Amino acid sequence: MVAFAMTMMVACGEEENKPNNGGDGYTVEMFVGTWKVENMTVDGQNMTPENMLFTMNEDGTGLANDNGEIENNDFTWSVDGDKLTITPRSGVHFVYTVNSLTENECTFSGTNVPMTDIPGEVEVHLVRVK
Repeated sequence: MVAFAMTMMVACGEEENKPNNGGDGYTVEMFVGTWKVENMTVDGQNMTPENMLFTMNEDGTGLANDNGEIENNDFTWSVDGDKLTITPRSGVHFVYTVNSLTENECTFSGTNVPMTDIPGEVEVHLVRVK
């Protein structure tokens, strides 16, 4: 469950309540914070985990909190343009496209469930909690 739940390993956005839809790209500062997985679909099916939080630190490290479970849930992350790369302990890179980003919400998509080897059309919606 922890590996699957880390599916949400992404965090998004600090801006001034204005949407940023790619433009010149996103910056690290826009992603720094703690985010809750509000909704996640895999191949159109709801796969939203309960109480899943992602903390994205300015130094490119992060931690997923899966309903209180944090052991071995650390990761690194980076952003380049509209591409968000998440790398868990396994060392496998997961690259996602940021579809929208505001100060309080982020939506991203990709072709693999983060932190797993499960392929699928994935879309994740996050809301900032701090």
